[in-house]
Amino acid sequence: MSEIFMIGRKVIAALTSGILMIAMYSIFGGIGTGVFYGMYLLPIIFVYGIPSSMLSDYATKSLTGTKRIVASFLIHLFLAALFVPIPSLISGYKIDTWFTGVTGLLDTFFLINASIAALLLWLTDELMKNKTCQTKRRKCLNWIGGLRI
Repeated sequence: MSEIFMIGRKVIAALTSGILMIAMYSIFGGIGTGVFYGMYLLPIIFVYGIPSSMLSDYATKSLTGTKRIVASFLIHLFLAALFVPIPSLISGYKIDTWFTGVTGLLDTFFLINASIAALLLWLTDELMKNKTCQTKRRKCLNWIGGLRI
């Protein structure tokens, strides 16, 4: 039963981090840019980010406290950094052209975006695990639910 709640939490964290990325792009490039990037970013977060985050939870389940949080953060960033070379290697992309010329700009763009998305996914997931945040979220939802028209 715990796995079902974990998957649900990961889906909510992925959706939240995707919406935050869309909001970031919308602020810096306009709503059209945000929607355009979100259209491609959300499926990647769901297909790559959720399993990566689940792997991170599995790898750090024996750790507690700050050690678990730091290890989880590093695993999220490491797996985000692998997002650029793994598809490139599968597609037969030449290793010596990474981070050079036009392809280097794309690689850097993907690396930065994958790192930001991983950071947001990690942060939202950790906040959802935090007991203090859970209590505050429950109070806020009860307050919203108590508003009657």
